[in-house]
Amino acid sequence: MTTQTKRLEDFDVEVHQDHLERIVRSDPVNSIAELIWNSLDADATEIFVDFEAGPLTGLGKIRVIDNGEGINFSDVKRIFSGLGNSWKARKDKTGRGRFIHGEKGQGRFKAFGIGRDVKWKSFSQEGNKTVAFEVRGNAVNLKRFSLAILGEQLGRGTTVEIDGIEKDFRVRADQGAAEKITDIFALYLYQYPGIKLIYDGVQIDPQQAIEHVKKYPNIIGGTEGGEEFKGSLTVVEWKKKIERKLMLCMPGDFPFMSTTPSIKARGFDFTAYLTSDHFKTLEDENREELVMLDKGGIALVEAAKNVLKEHFRERETERSLDKIEEWKRAKIYPYEGDARDPIERNERSVFNVIAVNLSDYSSEFDTAPQELQETIFQLVKAAIESGPQTLPKILSKVINLPENKQKEMWELIEKTSLTSVINAAKEVTDRLDFLQALNMLIFDKEAKKQMLERKQLHRIIAEHTWIFGERFNLTADDNDLTTVLKRHLNLLGKDVVVDDPVLDTAGKRGVVDLMLSQRVPLPSDDEREHLIVELKRPSKKIDSDAVTQLTNYALAIATDDRFKLVKAKWSFVAISNDLDPIITARARSKDRPLGLVEDLTEPCSIQIWVKTWAQIIQENEHRMQFFKKQLNYKANDKYALDYLNSISEKYLPESTKKKMEASGDR
Repeated sequence: MTTQTKRLEDFDVEVHQDHLERIVRSDPVNSIAELIWNSLDADATEIFVDFEAGPLTGLGKIRVIDNGEGINFSDVKRIFSGLGNSWKARKDKTGRGRFIHGEKGQGRFKAFGIGRDVKWKSFSQEGNKTVAFEVRGNAVNLKRFSLAILGEQLGRGTTVEIDGIEKDFRVRADQGAAEKITDIFALYLYQYPGIKLIYDGVQIDPQQAIEHVKKYPNIIGGTEGGEEFKGSLTVVEWKKKIERKLMLCMPGDFPFMSTTPSIKARGFDFTAYLTSDHFKTLEDENREELVMLDKGGIALVEAAKNVLKEHFRERETERSLDKIEEWKRAKIYPYEGDARDPIERNERSVFNVIAVNLSDYSSEFDTAPQELQETIFQLVKAAIESGPQTLPKILSKVINLPENKQKEMWELIEKTSLTSVINAAKEVTDRLDFLQALNMLIFDKEAKKQMLERKQLHRIIAEHTWIFGERFNLTADDNDLTTVLKRHLNLLGKDVVVDDPVLDTAGKRGVVDLMLSQRVPLPSDDEREHLIVELKRPSKKIDSDAVTQLTNYALAIATDDRFKLVKAKWSFVAISNDLDPIITARARSKDRPLGLVEDLTEPCSIQIWVKTWAQIIQENEHRMQFFKKQLNYKANDKYALDYLNSISEKYLPESTKKKMEASGDR
């Protein structure tokens, strides 16, 4: 039954016009959100926000329609005329037990920030009949409202209609407004399921979109003065891509402002809700908009960011374990069983970091066939085992990541401390394997008979000069003394022409096996230390002839004026499996270090040494003993043969090749 519309009266808001104008200035999406909050505070279970195009603009009218309790007709005048004296201030919860959002009575005025004319149509139960009525307002005079009875009608709830919109505000769902509305109402809708909110045809349903929710009830922000501010933080992680936000909320988890979280949380899309009574205090003092300048607000935000960092560290670990278990079930994870040693444990840790982030970075990876995923994982595993430096090529050429993602991934790899551990550990284990291999080559009965000095042993040692000391670098390899002089002068930057050859004391062009050099760290850059290595095949003992040969080289340098242009220290060392008795006696002189057979100071510093391979190997093993113990690594013949397999076969004796064949390494 409907009766004729009856206009009752106009009434004024008891506040100045300029104050109302300040209230209506608001972000248009936030203004619509205020109307939605009013519907929720009225216990609505269905809310529709509809948009209608205008004759001259794309945005003509906006309607917020709900099925809530409506406005009680007898309270209309008091509700609309009393700013700051809302009925909500006297209640904490609605009839359905929901926390109430607004309490200052300002929400209705926000609508005038969008359109010139705003109309509220509501239904009120009057005795045994339902009466519809309408309240109208105009932005020209924000203090005045008019009330009219529409008559007896069947209906429920309230409809707010905004008209006279003169600007195409970006409030449509496809303009990003639906995402903003989701941010504002997600936590509320999650806490009170069953509410239907349709915004511009899009249902705001966080229940379906939320991946994970966790609440931290005790957030404490401290200031330098020792003052503490308490709050709570709820982290909502989304299944879909969404802009990350930290929402600042009044008690009841009602957002009033958003800020950027400014934390790293790779692969996570989230909204965090920081709630505090302190924010309510700021609102009561009309200072909530200055929260980011308030010491309590700043302290709470910083505390929330710290909690967020820890939260996502834990979540990344959880997610990594879940993904890894998923890959294991699919049988594409490249490792089996437990790690055999600390090195492999580190390698697995780095692999896990890379694999999980690769899955996050590449939208195509998770949808790729499992055979391709398995191949990529095997390539990543091989790259880590050989040294993570090879990973960029795989990321760019095999996985085809975009350049910006490659850079981001590589920065992650470089910052992973385990990567440097793997590189260092691999360097140590390679060296331990090489020393074991050297043992086999030098002391195996058959191998030492077949090992040739220049064609085999020389070439292998040239690639592993670290056995003579970390400080030396190879500067000459299998060259005569004239070349040694040129290398010597070049290292020191001396521009000297070498026309005449350097001859030894017998008038011959002596050929050195290896020349190693280092710069002595002194204020003057002119001083160098050189090591000349003479390698003897394992089956040949070092005798007086070998020492004489080294002495001739040494004297050739000592007596050649061109070598005296700069200050340098020269050490000559002959190495083989054994020494003859005469040389052994000279090498064990009580007044000299073991192995030193000649020590000259004039005309330049020259030392002549003799050493056995056993000494060289023992010295190196002793040097790496600490790392060997920490890594719990013991080289064996199998690992040594694996390592030798990486060396060109042409350098290996036939007996060693046969061992490799027998072990299946060829």
